[in-house]
Amino acid sequence: MTQLPPPDAGVPALLTLLSDDAVSVFAAAEDSLGFEVKELTLAQVRYLPGRSIVAQYRSKIVDRDGSEASPMLVAASGIKVPDGPVQLADEHGTVIAMWRFPADPHLPGLAAATNKDRAADLLERLGAPSDGVRLRVRAYRATRRAVVEAAGSSGTVFMKVLRPSRVAALQERHTLLAPHLPIPHSLGWSQRLGIVAMQAMPGQTLRRSLEAAHPNQPAPAALAALLDAMPPLSSDAKQVRAAHMRFDDHSRLLGTVMPEAAGILETLRQYVPAAESSEQSTTVHGDFHSSQVLVNQGEIVGLVDVDTVGRGERSTDYANLIGQLATVAMISDNPAPIEEYIGLLLEDFDNRVDPPVLRTKVAFVIAGLATGPFRVQAFEWPEDTLQRLELAVKWATAAEKDSSSNP
Repeated sequence: MTQLPPPDAGVPALLTLLSDDAVSVFAAAEDSLGFEVKELTLAQVRYLPGRSIVAQYRSKIVDRDGSEASPMLVAASGIKVPDGPVQLADEHGTVIAMWRFPADPHLPGLAAATNKDRAADLLERLGAPSDGVRLRVRAYRATRRAVVEAAGSSGTVFMKVLRPSRVAALQERHTLLAPHLPIPHSLGWSQRLGIVAMQAMPGQTLRRSLEAAHPNQPAPAALAALLDAMPPLSSDAKQVRAAHMRFDDHSRLLGTVMPEAAGILETLRQYVPAAESSEQSTTVHGDFHSSQVLVNQGEIVGLVDVDTVGRGERSTDYANLIGQLATVAMISDNPAPIEEYIGLLLEDFDNRVDPPVLRTKVAFVIAGLATGPFRVQAFEWPEDTLQRLELAVKWATAAEKDSSSNP
């Protein structure tokens, strides 16, 4: 078990769901759930201080018929949950909802997308390849989204499972961007289930290409051109909040789970004004990083996850890319090619946007990514978090000392 944060009066279930006591919560609902939990390991946390917690667990269970299984289990408190999950309330009125993957009440299409027969039938009705389908869950964020890979003899399809209310907007975004960008082709969608079927794209992620030290990588100018190819959006399109605009949220979480970080968080807060700029608003990806760009032999062949596209500043996209790469370099077994590429990116991007603003924005991207170790419950998450915050300060001070200096 990793370090626990302090108690939170607004989320009474916090310490229970983050500790070994979580087993007792599932045990209390054993009859309603229909299984007994034998092992439970915390895998991912989404915690909003004073408001809510959603915890995902790896598990080993015994079903009512005696069979064993290892599903993902979820427990949530402080959020509104549709009908379906088992819910327990203690004498103080604290309610904890529990479910077994894929029975996520917010993602009604997840059960269909992860069942071989139902997925094949769904893909056939959507007009996507469905023969000999083999399923693999590639991502799951409880209550929010999942990605399921469906590989068959006719090719591979990715099913993005969302809350049904978000599907139409995603489909419209793909329709708008497809003529301009190498994004996955939408093969069909189900509003009722909240599923969009996407074609598989060729190539590998830029991150993987860099970590493998391939000799050919996309020129920074090619990445800039990719972003500049995005079409204009209407003036009422959603505004993308850059990382420095979300620093209050990030610092609230980090300061709550790690009170000893208060000093370094306050240091970073002083740099928020330096991230403001007078750039013209344009269409931005909103979550542009090295795992969103697909490459082949140094050429860009794909751009994925365009759910976040909106209006903002181009330096926000540049900073997202550099900040994510700087964080990857910290944990990579082969950081040298990544760091070298960051240098090339800065050399190019400095001619396109204000260099001090860019570096300051990179600092706040890294600070936002400092929430990651706690979210995935890394074994030494406090140490990992502090290292990321220290790197963020280095980027902020580099911008302050010299407009073209690097940490």
